[in-house]
Amino acid sequence: MLIELWTVPLDSDRTAQLAPDEIARAARFHSEKDRRYWTNARLALRTILATYAGEPPESLHFVTSEHGKPALDPHTGIEFNLSHAGDFALIAVSRSAPVGVDIERIRPNVDIAALLRRLGETDLPETIPELYHRWTRREARSKAAGGQLFVAPPPGIHAIDVPAPEGYAASVATNETPVSIQLGTADPVR
Repeated sequence: MLIELWTVPLDSDRTAQLAPDEIARAARFHSEKDRRYWTNARLALRTILATYAGEPPESLHFVTSEHGKPALDPHTGIEFNLSHAGDFALIAVSRSAPVGVDIERIRPNVDIAALLRRLGETDLPETIPELYHRWTRREARSKAAGGQLFVAPPPGIHAIDVPAPEGYAASVATNETPVSIQLGTADPVR
């Protein structure tokens, strides 16, 4: 199974257009930086998915699952997931199985071990980076399943750590194995 993975810097403005519901959601952010970064992540997602769907970014129509996971109309055969943290977004795309992705900025002042224990995670690693990788694997698995973070993902969903910018941890998950990761090598969101 092939998963294409795009790392997107969020400090560059994008040129595609948001849908009215996305504009309304962006307007709810109190911080201008948060609004701008969320908008840039969503615009990057539209632009990247448009290359797979062969349609203009503004024509893509998203639906959401019961737990809020976005999807394209099923006829496209495109599975995707988006995560953003700090200055970066990570977008995973597959044509064969649901995917989940998570990226987190490693922050030593956050008690990530306590958060993992609240999720029922046990036998935790010792270092802060390893704890963040455990968190991203858990969140990516939950997102691949389309479930809630506080509900353990079903068996059979596998997560692997993937390359992330310095100071970040990232993982991608799916229910198929083996997994081949192809990293985005160009900025498709100019």
